[in-house]
Amino acid sequence: MSVPMIRRAVAGALVAALVLGLSGLALAHTVSFRTRLTINPKPDGRVSAGETVVFKGRLASPRPACERRSRIQLILVGQGVVDKTRTDGQGRYRFEQVVNETSTWRTRFKGKVLNAVHPHNHTCERSRSPKIRVRVV
Repeated sequence: MSVPMIRRAVAGALVAALVLGLSGLALAHTVSFRTRLTINPKPDGRVSAGETVVFKGRLASPRPACERRSRIQLILVGQGVVDKTRTDGQGRYRFEQVVNETSTWRTRFKGKVLNAVHPHNHTCERSRSPKIRVRVV
C-alpha cells in the first residue's frame, strides 16, 4: 500500500469510529419517573394515649416498577425515622405505631434505581407524603 492509501484508510477508520461513537451517545439516556406518596391514619381524628394507630398509604408512579417492593420510612416529625417497610405489588404500605402524645407524622420514599447499566439510567424520583397530625386526648 502506498502512503496516500494508508492515510485514506486511517482517515476512513477515524470517521467510522466517530460516527459509531456519536450514534452510541444518541442511544444513551437518563429517564426519571415521578412518584407520589400518600398517608392515612386509622383511627383518624383523636386517639387515647397508648392507642395503636395504623398508617396506610400508597406509592404511585406512572412506572409500576417504581411502586413494587419500594422501601418506605415512617417519620415522627422532629425525631426521625421510627420504622421501615416495603410496598406490596400495587405500591401499598402499612405501619402500626403506638401513640402516647400528640405528634406529627409523614412517610418518605428515598427513590431507587431501576436500571443503572451504562449508558442507560432509569430511576424513580424520591417523594414524601403530606404531614398529618395525630391528636392524643
